[in-house]
Amino acid sequence: MPFFGFVPSENLLKNIQTGIEKKNSNEPLYPLRDQTALLINEEIIDALLTELVRRFPASDKRDTAEKLAGYVKSTVAVLLKQLLSKADNDVVRQSIEFSERSLFKDPQGQFRVGTALNANLVTNLKSTFAEIQAGTDINRAGLSELYKQFADATITHFMKDFNKTLDLGMIKRKASDIAAAAVGKAVHIAIDKLIPNLTKDELKAMAEYHDSLFFN
Repeated sequence: MPFFGFVPSENLLKNIQTGIEKKNSNEPLYPLRDQTALLINEEIIDALLTELVRRFPASDKRDTAEKLAGYVKSTVAVLLKQLLSKADNDVVRQSIEFSERSLFKDPQGQFRVGTALNANLVTNLKSTFAEIQAGTDINRAGLSELYKQFADATITHFMKDFNKTLDLGMIKRKASDIAAAAVGKAVHIAIDKLIPNLTKDELKAMAEYHDSLFFN
């Protein structure tokens, strides 16, 4: 199954695995769920953006990407803190099962946290990355489109689908939908700003690094 996945920190992996082991226990599991959700938010942004930006020379593009990373991290963290509350283990179990579904092993046997993706999307991204690394001129509008599809799939999984496991009331559900839409819009705007303006070296750095996060 094609997927996107980043290598989690030891802390995050341990949290997910502890949740899976204890999902049928009687001890309150919501503190572990909360900590895991906040860590996933932080680490996915670091994996996709912060690590990428480190590979760029200082420039406006680097500033745009750093601002986007900061915006998404803080928006989602604020939202999560509003949505996460004390809950019975029956409810928390849904979030633990969500984390279990978000855990993959790559061909090397390394654990990764991510989401299953459309096979065509992964194939097209990886073949575009290969073209970039080979020095071929690519259609940047097409690449932007692929990144938007990937961003939408990731936001759907880690925000919308995760939030469905929280047993939210109507007001909180509405707030979470608004936040997911705002993050999606900000990411689309940043993609349109960044990808057309990357230098060949920056584009190559992006292709090389991001290629390591997608699996057929």
